[in-house]
Amino acid sequence: MNKKHSDILMGLSVLAVAVSAYDSIYKTDVFGLAGTQWMLVALVLAVYGIYAKMKFE
Repeated sequence: MNKKHSDILMGLSVLAVAVSAYDSIYKTDVFGLAGTQWMLVALVLAVYGIYAKMKFE
């Protein structure tokens, strides 16, 4: 992993937050996951992104 990977993980985290917001507003289970589950995915991706950024700086 390098800085590029951490940026990708952070970008995916932001995307997961956007999917969570969309799911919460329109009540469509995107890929079978509820909005709160998408928030958990975003949290995990953000934690890994921050860890990767700290490790490779």
